[in-house]
Amino acid sequence: MARRPPRRVVGLVLVGVLAACSAAAERSPSTTGERQTRSAPSTTITTPAAPTTTSRVASPTSLEPAEINAEVVVPEGEGPFPAVVLVHGGGWVTGDPSIMDPLADYLNANGFLTVNTRYTLATLEHPGFPAAIEDVGCAVRFASTHPDSDGSVAVIGHSAGAHIGAIVALTGDDYPGGCPYPGSGMPDRFIGLAGPYDVSRLGLGVAAFFGGGPDRIPEVWDAGNPLLHAGSNPELDSLIMYGDQDGLVSDRFALDFHAALVDSGGVALLERVEGARHNEMHDPSLVGDLIVTWLRR
Repeated sequence: MARRPPRRVVGLVLVGVLAACSAAAERSPSTTGERQTRSAPSTTITTPAAPTTTSRVASPTSLEPAEINAEVVVPEGEGPFPAVVLVHGGGWVTGDPSIMDPLADYLNANGFLTVNTRYTLATLEHPGFPAAIEDVGCAVRFASTHPDSDGSVAVIGHSAGAHIGAIVALTGDDYPGGCPYPGSGMPDRFIGLAGPYDVSRLGLGVAAFFGGGPDRIPEVWDAGNPLLHAGSNPELDSLIMYGDQDGLVSDRFALDFHAALVDSGGVALLERVEGARHNEMHDPSLVGDLIVTWLRR
């Protein structure tokens, strides 16, 4: 693939209820039994080795990344490599993969094949659901069948991307769309960064994504609500992370979603990142070590 353009981090824009929240940090209360993280993983997890040098160009492949609007980078060295699909935030109506570039670079430097994907954004004329789910699910299929992939796939989503990624991780095979790649659209693992996992709490702030309010199309809102599908993929392994200085998305989303996953018999780890604001929850200096160590365990 062509070399990437210069990096830029796009600020997150949330709509409706989320946009009305103060961007100023408000410290969340401690929760018994949670682990706390500041720039490094919990002491119960081994710190990863220093990143290795990687190639900036993807290996030749018969699979065309342009079909899924993704930037694919294969690490330097001998594969196969575990794959990671990154899903950016942006309030369902804006944003692009460049938001996740620093984290993608960090993961690639640590030996992960990265698929930093776009997805259908909601507009006034066209909702984002279910097209965004189909797009990310297709990226999962692409990642699992890439010739340099070992077949394993983790989805990492931030904010609105964490909501979309959670739906894909739990029910992705229900949305095949027109994806040209075989296999399952559901990953082996899911990492949610500052995600709003119960859309019933967001009100009309997410109506554009669904194409209408919950009173008019309740079945669509239910289908796109990760909290209601926590038990739909019992094989899923999840890491749910939130910043205690988020300021936009309440910690209750992470706490309740983690509890629902565990209560449904799933394997899920909850991590609080001390001092992290909402837009910092994809910063590799804050979350990178923990993510890599969790993926390698």
